[in-house]
Amino acid sequence: MPVTLQEARTIIEAGLAQARELQQRVAIAVVDEAGNTISLDKMDGAPLYRERFATGKAFAAVLTQMPTTQAQALRETGPERFFGMMNLFPEQIYLLSGGLPLRRDGRVLGAVGVAGGAAGMDEKIAEAGVAAWGG
Repeated sequence: MPVTLQEARTIIEAGLAQARELQQRVAIAVVDEAGNTISLDKMDGAPLYRERFATGKAFAAVLTQMPTTQAQALRETGPERFFGMMNLFPEQIYLLSGGLPLRRDGRVLGAVGVAGGAAGMDEKIAEAGVAAWGG
């Protein structure tokens, strides 16, 4: 069963609540298993282009089927995969902390990406969204 719009909104609303609690201004994107955007929010005052960065993190997490913090290592551990992705999907992948796959029963159904927070905050906000979804 794919991630629904209602589920994407649950993920985003939980992430926004966590961002407010942490006093961060972010953008949050949820994509389906093909990397297509289901829903995207940008908080008032979030830095420039953060909605694009959030979508890029979500896309990277669904494509690699791993958190973006782990996917960064592909440059060293799997350079052919890393450079293949970067060439096939130019300007769509953003490999910084804050992208998490959405798994259910071992299958990746989509991903969430968060951008705009201080160091380490994007992933915490994404984790709150995943927890609210039940993943």
